[in-house]
Amino acid sequence: MSLKDVDLDAALRRLAEKRIEDAMREGKFDNLPGMGKPIELEPMPAEENARALWWAIRIMRQNDYTPEEVRWRKLVDGLRAKLDGLSDEAKLEAMVLDINRWIYKINTLGTNAMKTGIAPLDLETERAKLRVRIEGAGA
Repeated sequence: MSLKDVDLDAALRRLAEKRIEDAMREGKFDNLPGMGKPIELEPMPAEENARALWWAIRIMRQNDYTPEEVRWRKLVDGLRAKLDGLSDEAKLEAMVLDINRWIYKINTLGTNAMKTGIAPLDLETERAKLRVRIEGAGA
């Protein structure tokens, strides 16, 4: 039998499978990171800019990194939810100022990846909403 009669691909595939089976028997795959979690099989985009963004997001996910902008937007969402449940008008102004400070930070962030700003809150509009809520709860 000559070397040209050997199916090299099949031989390498069998060798790889044997090595993997041996490693599994020896327990070499037992303590790998991500064990028991599903594998992310999201396909890589073909377009170059989209592919770079795909890699960046993948690396951030693998390292449990959340960009500041995303954290700040979630914080603003949480503060707005608190504002919607507020029943004390004395705390309203401070809360609106705090929310607007975070909104200003997001809107002036040089690396605004989401490319959408957030409109600041108007104190008088929020005061009117609060009064309607309070009057509705008292009725």
